[in-house]
Amino acid sequence: MQYLVIFTPKQKFETDGMPSDFQKRELEEQAQAQVLYAEGGLRQVWALDTKNRGAAVLFEAESPEHLQKMIDSFPLIEIDYADYQILPLAPYPAFMKKSV
Repeated sequence: MQYLVIFTPKQKFETDGMPSDFQKRELEEQAQAQVLYAEGGLRQVWALDTKNRGAAVLFEAESPEHLQKMIDSFPLIEIDYADYQILPLAPYPAFMKKSV
């Protein structure tokens, strides 16, 4: 099943500013994304506009638990610097093949 996951920095960073190690952690985040991409679980990443920061990520996962394991492997999630929203995706009905 495919999932679209929206990752955004924690709300508190809007008022408090970004932590001093955020850039370093973002590099670790990118490295983990490359690992998941090579394994086939991460299919695509889009950067959100500069105002919102964050990313939209398309995952392919065998189960919700598998997806959660991949999400939890990201450094910004591990250190509680980011929030995320999971959007399960389903085939568009108009494109589904109908049996006769």
